[in-house]
Amino acid sequence: MYGVVALGYEFLSEFVPFLVVLLLFRRNRGKYSTPFSKWHYLMPMVFALYIIAVFYITNPGTLYDAMGTSWEEMKERINWLPFSEKIDPVGYLLNVVMFLPFGILVPLIWKRIRKGTCLAALGFSALIEVSQLFSRRGTDVDDLIMNTMGAAIGFAAYKIWDNVTNSRFQLEGGNSAELPAFVLAIYLGRFFLFNRMGLIHLFYGA
Repeated sequence: MYGVVALGYEFLSEFVPFLVVLLLFRRNRGKYSTPFSKWHYLMPMVFALYIIAVFYITNPGTLYDAMGTSWEEMKERINWLPFSEKIDPVGYLLNVVMFLPFGILVPLIWKRIRKGTCLAALGFSALIEVSQLFSRRGTDVDDLIMNTMGAAIGFAAYKIWDNVTNSRFQLEGGNSAELPAFVLAIYLGRFFLFNRMGLIHLFYGA
């Protein structure tokens, strides 16, 4: 029972803020904007579900995790030097695979910023790595490199597919500000609203 409730609580803490921001963007589309189709709602939702899944896998820390973590503890879990620790081929591969969808979805949904896809992936990965300090996980520059590489491979796959289909499936009319707004809405919803330990205490007592 706890697992189902925790999963639902974690999901809603992230998806509801995203949904609010999505509806605000769709409501304030501007006088001369292209009319929105169902795909202008569905594709951002697919992107949001992907981001939520990445957060579930990587477990970025929340405000409640940060309150129990000292700066001294955080410093001990940071690796600034690329490939200076034990090489983990499986871990590296998983980090690459995890960001492949990012490299495909971003240019597909936001045509105006597709050239900045890898930079956006770098920023998203950095957000994850820094926030993992709060959840007592390590922050590793290798993960940052592998994540960005995965997005770059995904973007290359998108470019091949886009050339073959001649942009027939390109979503037009997306606001480039949506990408950071959606990611931040999901992250901040999790950061401020998701209290895992509080839920555990509610179920099992202090």
